[in-house]
Amino acid sequence: MCTVSIVPTDSGFRVLHSRDELRSRSTEIEPTWRTLPSGLRACWPIDPDAGGTWVGVREDGLMLGILNLNLRDEELDPGRPPATISRGSVIPELMNGSTLEDCVERLGSMRLRGMNPFRLMMAVQGDDGARVAVARFDAMELAFPLEVTSLVDPICLASSGLGDHLVQGRLPVFDELVRPEPSAENQAAFHQHQWPEHPELSVLMSRAEARTSSVTTIEVEAGETPTVLYDPIPLNDPLGDPVGAAMLQ
Repeated sequence: MCTVSIVPTDSGFRVLHSRDELRSRSTEIEPTWRTLPSGLRACWPIDPDAGGTWVGVREDGLMLGILNLNLRDEELDPGRPPATISRGSVIPELMNGSTLEDCVERLGSMRLRGMNPFRLMMAVQGDDGARVAVARFDAMELAFPLEVTSLVDPICLASSGLGDHLVQGRLPVFDELVRPEPSAENQAAFHQHQWPEHPELSVLMSRAEARTSSVTTIEVEAGETPTVLYDPIPLNDPLGDPVGAAMLQ
């Protein structure tokens, strides 16, 4: 359950990743920088329950963001293996890739069967500008709805544990708020968007068993170390988590 958006900037790109999570999950650990086996540094938050992560960036401009793929029952292969491997392990593993193309190749070689379905956004800022790719794994097969290409237009992906088909209404809001003028302010406003009558389907999501727990902003600019801003959403906050606040009354 997440909403991920990426927009090109004058010399790079900006990503916002809203993490929607069950209220029963432990409090996530904010992003920290760490040194990879290659000697490069990377930054990502941690899910303490599974030990993995949902978004990260490397100092050379490689960004990876994962979100659940919640398919309808008829779209799932009944022969899929049980889920025994956390999707949160994908990003730390791919952070060892040398290039975006290498990450794509490594993803294809990873043991994915045994994971629940997911989508993965991958982007990098290099000498030839920003490039992006999107992968899709349905618990059986890996595909690339968007193969490696130049990042020209804003992109948004949305998911929900209620069913991804129920939250695609977030995309027209993205088109209205962000696409005409993809500024930092407009992108942030999109990730704070909430329908008062449907908080359970909103970008800033709130329902009885789950809520948006944080928004992570990653800015990548050519020749600079990426910046990471982690913004936790207070539990039971009347604005950010109105359902949680109402349950306390």
